[in-house]
Amino acid sequence: MSNIPNLIPTGPAYVPLRLAGRSLLAKGAVVLLGVAFLTAASWVQVPMYPVPMTMQTFAVLMVGALCGWRLGVATVVAWLALSIQFPLLSEFKTLGMVATTVGYIVAFPIMAALIGHLAERGWTARVVPTFLLLLVADVLCFVLGVAWLSTIIGLDKAITFGLVPFLLGDLLKVLLATAVITGARRATAK
Repeated sequence: MSNIPNLIPTGPAYVPLRLAGRSLLAKGAVVLLGVAFLTAASWVQVPMYPVPMTMQTFAVLMVGALCGWRLGVATVVAWLALSIQFPLLSEFKTLGMVATTVGYIVAFPIMAALIGHLAERGWTARVVPTFLLLLVADVLCFVLGVAWLSTIIGLDKAITFGLVPFLLGDLLKVLLATAVITGARRATAK
């Protein structure tokens, strides 16, 4: 048993924005910047086969990791609340226009909470736990998204159209988020 590498983090919490104890105004500014980041990332489309990739889930991963669970969830919920009225989601859609993707969208604040909570407990202090945490959060998004989509089009089609085409893109987003968080941690440690 002692030969198994210790993948459970023992390092200090790493939430780069360190907003605990900051003013409400500072936290509000971070939420507004986070909403802008989530919106911009949703509008970015990277050409990939068989479907283009947006950076929407990348932004959710980053918001959770950078803000911690409370502010991360507040940011994602604010973005989703604003998207009821404004076209902030991918393909410039409002929340009312995305009935088939409700499961994925419901997963976003849960992802931010999970990532932020574990970042506050040291899970983003090292590369491997960071990657595993982000991967688990992304898998959670797919589980909820495919589960909802399957109620509309059936499980086989939900997997075929709501999971398989996105696997490579999401793996790349998890790797990119891991690299950014690791790079930020190293840069701030100096």
